[in-house]
Amino acid sequence: MEKMKKGVIIWTIFVVALLMAMTFVSVSAVPEKSLEQWTQEHTVEVEHTMICKYEQGYLEIKEIYSGKDIEKKFGVDNLTRVLKIPVEAEVIGMKEGEEKVLVTEKTVVLTRANDPFQWWVSYGYPQWTYSRWWDGTQWIYEREDPINLAWENTDINAAKAEILEEGWHDIWWPFEYVHYVYDPEDGWIGSDGVADDWLGIWGRNHTRLWQMSDGDVVANAHHDDPFPHEPDQYEPVEELVAEFYEEPEWTVYEDNYYLNNYVSDPYSNGWATQIYES
Repeated sequence: MEKMKKGVIIWTIFVVALLMAMTFVSVSAVPEKSLEQWTQEHTVEVEHTMICKYEQGYLEIKEIYSGKDIEKKFGVDNLTRVLKIPVEAEVIGMKEGEEKVLVTEKTVVLTRANDPFQWWVSYGYPQWTYSRWWDGTQWIYEREDPINLAWENTDINAAKAEILEEGWHDIWWPFEYVHYVYDPEDGWIGSDGVADDWLGIWGRNHTRLWQMSDGDVVANAHHDDPFPHEPDQYEPVEELVAEFYEEPEWTVYEDNYYLNNYVSDPYSNGWATQIYES
């Protein structure tokens, strides 16, 4: 009887230890915060000042974020970034030395470089693209566009080649803002852009792509409104780009992977189209 009691006790301890280990593995595999909680904690109200100045053959676009939330969250007066584009004055309708200033209020999602959302725990691809701002000492990342295209185990050059064959162009800074996604191995990685017009003064179709460390490629496809550009369409351009990948070389599954990155305006349904090499 005593041996039996000891056996029961040992078995009970083993079972408890196993359950504790399983609980630890389960908890450790879950992001520290849900996407909704993380987003709420990183949402701030800002005053956005955009200063456009044409001088000596260049259009300089200087943007500033300021306000109480910026001071409270990051301990600085403002965040800034500058884009300087070589362009002829008549193309953008400005005169030498002319300056235009626009001030608006915005609600944005901002994070420090060392505080990305851990998307890889729950999703197969990053959900959002990010632009970045300088606070005087470090980069601050702003959530921008939803990822809406994903190539499984594909080289980025192979993915780009199909788009370029349709007459699009390789686009790089300063003809676009570089956007970033966070890779769990490589950290923040910059975009490789293509568009059907270099500057798109009256608008353009535009896609940014990223090569992930796991071999996948992800992208955001959108239509830009007239220069200096904000996306005004997502879904139609996602579908347009997907049409470039024809059988038998490629297999396309439209809106096949849910990324929980729905946008109401301009509309994006939260589902990414997956593309496979056949």
